[in-house]
Amino acid sequence: MLAVLSVASTLADTEDRRPIRERQRDAWERMMRTPDLTIYLAEQDAEPVGTATVLLMPHLTYDCSPTAFVEAVVVTPAHRRRGIARRLLARALDDAREAGCLKVQLLSHKRHVGDGAHRLYESAGFTAEAEGFRLYLKPWQLPT
Repeated sequence: MLAVLSVASTLADTEDRRPIRERQRDAWERMMRTPDLTIYLAEQDAEPVGTATVLLMPHLTYDCSPTAFVEAVVVTPAHRRRGIARRLLARALDDAREAGCLKVQLLSHKRHVGDGAHRLYESAGFTAEAEGFRLYLKPWQLPT
C-alpha cells in the first residue's frame, strides 16, 4: 500500500508525500478484498515509480466476455517519459487478453490532451471512439 500511495500522491505533479490517512487504509483493504482487481506497481532501483489499476467486470452481453477498466495510471514526475506507463499498460493489456476480455476501457481527463497522456494511450492501441460522461456526486478537486 505504501508504495502505491507514494506514487499516487504525485497526482498533483509534486513530490509531496502526504501522510496516510485512515480512509486510505480502509480503501486499500477494501481494494484487496475485491475480486478481479489488480494493482500494478513499477519500481526502479527498489523505488516505486508507477502504478495502474485494472478491474475486470463480467458481462452477460459480449458473449460473456469481461471488460477491463484501467484507472489511475500514474508515474512519478521525475520518471515520466521513460516508458514506465507504456510497460504498465502492456502488462495490463496482456493480462486482459489472458482473462478473455473483449475490450479494455480507459478514461482520461481532457486536461491530459497536452501532457502526452493521450498520445501514450493511442500508441498503446487505444482509440478515442466513445463519448465519456462523468457525474461527480460530491465536490472534488485535484489535491494541491
